[in-house]
Amino acid sequence: MVKERDLIRWIAGRAPDVGDDCAVLDCEPWGTLLVTTDSVIDGVHARWTTDGPAAFGYKAVARGLSDVAAMGGEPLWAVVAACLPPGATEAEAHALYEGAERAGCRLVGGDTAFGPTAYVTATVLGRAHAQGPVLRSGAQAGDTLVVTGALGGSLTSGRHLTFQPRVAEARALVEHGVHAMIDLSDGLSTDLAHLLEASGVGARVEAALVPCHGTLPQALHDGEDYELLAAVPPGTLPPGAIRIGTIVDGEGAVLVHEDGAEDPLRPGGYEHGA
Repeated sequence: MVKERDLIRWIAGRAPDVGDDCAVLDCEPWGTLLVTTDSVIDGVHARWTTDGPAAFGYKAVARGLSDVAAMGGEPLWAVVAACLPPGATEAEAHALYEGAERAGCRLVGGDTAFGPTAYVTATVLGRAHAQGPVLRSGAQAGDTLVVTGALGGSLTSGRHLTFQPRVAEARALVEHGVHAMIDLSDGLSTDLAHLLEASGVGARVEAALVPCHGTLPQALHDGEDYELLAAVPPGTLPPGAIRIGTIVDGEGAVLVHEDGAEDPLRPGGYEHGA
C-alpha cells in the first residue's frame, strides 16, 4: 500500500513549487502566494451523521488556515468543493457552507456535487510574510523548541473539529524571528521528525515541559492538535509559545524524562496509508 510520506516525496520531485505546508508561488510584484488544499472525508476525518455538516465545512477550511499559519502567512481566501451524500437536505448544505465561513476566511468560490459519500475539499490561499515564508528547514542547533498549546486527545475530546488555527500566534513567532515551523496534524513525534529531517538537525524534548491534554503518550503521538511547533532563536519565547526542548546537532529526537533517563523519540503519530 502506498504511504502518504512516500507519495509526497514523489510528487515534490516532479513539482518544484511544492513547499512544506503550502505551495509557494512567486507572484511579484504582488508578493509570494501560499496555496494549500485539505479534504474532510466522511468516516475518516469526521462523521456526517453525528458531527454534522457544519463540522465538515469548518474543519476543511480551518486545516488550510493552519497550514498557512505554519508558514508564517496571512490567510486571504478560501475555495470550497463539497460532495453531498444521498438524501442531503437544503438545511444540511447551508450548514456546511456556514461552518466553512465560521473558520474565519473569506469564501470566494467552489463547487457542489452529489455522490455516494460526503466529503469537503477546501483550498486556502494566503500571503507570505514580507521576509518570506517560514519553512521547516531553518532550525539551527541551540534554537529553542516551542509549541503553541497543549497536545493529545483531540479525537476523543472532539477538539479536532473545533480547533482554532494559530494565525495570531504564528504572527508573533514571525515577529520574534522564528527559524522553522510546522503545524501538528500527525502528532508531535511525527511532525517533529519532519522538521528535523528538513533542517538536518536533532532535538532534545523534555517530557516534563510538554503540555498535555491527558497522558504524555497521547501528547506525543495522537495528532489532530493543529498547534504549531517551531524553532526560535535561543533565549526567545514569543507570546503564546511554550518551551518543550532544544534543537541540537545530530539527527533524530531524544525524549528526556524527569529522572534524567533518555529514550529515542521515534515517529509514532498518524500516517496515511500505513
